[in-house]
Amino acid sequence: MSVDSKSGSPIRRLLTLSTMLAGLTSLACLSSPALAQVAATSPQDGASADGAPKTDVIVITGSIASAQEASIEEKRAAPNLMDVTAADDVGRFPDQNTAAALSRLPAVAVQRDQGQERYVQVRGAPNRWISVSIDGVPVIGVDEGGATRAFRFDSVPAVLLSSAAINKSLTADLSAEAVVANVDLRTYSPLQTEGFSVVGDVGYGEMDLGGGPQQQGSLRASWANEQFGFVIGGSHYRREQVTDNREVGAYDALGPTELDIRNYQLVRENNGFFAGAEFLPMPDLKLTAKAIFTEFK
Repeated sequence: MSVDSKSGSPIRRLLTLSTMLAGLTSLACLSSPALAQVAATSPQDGASADGAPKTDVIVITGSIASAQEASIEEKRAAPNLMDVTAADDVGRFPDQNTAAALSRLPAVAVQRDQGQERYVQVRGAPNRWISVSIDGVPVIGVDEGGATRAFRFDSVPAVLLSSAAINKSLTADLSAEAVVANVDLRTYSPLQTEGFSVVGDVGYGEMDLGGGPQQQGSLRASWANEQFGFVIGGSHYRREQVTDNREVGAYDALGPTELDIRNYQLVRENNGFFAGAEFLPMPDLKLTAKAIFTEFK
């Protein structure tokens, strides 16, 4: 009896050990259904919970990388010094006309008329020292009044272009009238993309000068198969602004004798339309007919 009353006796230790084993057995029995339930709800290998096939790899493809690569490769392979805008760069920014799109190239500056991009300068030379071609065909540039041969780049909508190349050093195959550079505007070819394609943008804002509204929009639609391609599009630009000008006239020994103070309240509107058709009867022959119409109000 005295042996049973001691806490550290063999009989009590045996009873305590048996109780612990029974508790662990009960806990294991209670845990088993939960583990089986988790295993039953887990999806099978290679399939999602709803039975759809499991996707291991997602591949996203786009034209930005290929367009940039083509632009860089063309500059590397060129025998002269040139810069080429990638096809996606022309339409990525909200540029209404070609002058604004070309201003993003190095060594190219633009001249503005009442704040709107109009002329292009290369390496700081006068705008009349460059020649312009559209798809390799030389274009005569005549400013208003015929005073200079500068080309008005605001007459060509940016949505019409696919890319543009500026040849900063001339070769024998380029127009001889260029002194500093040749600008080749490459229009969009509908044969680049088979099927039906639509590209457009709309913008609205207020001018800092006068607080007038500014609105612009462009749209280009094309369709093509393996041999035929058609494209049509247009652009619209309108803004209202107020410009304050201070112009000094004649001078004498004491200084200016005339001061011209002007206040311009302008409503400028540009509309452009273009259409084109291409035929590819064989891989090395492509027939093209394109037209551009621009009006200034």
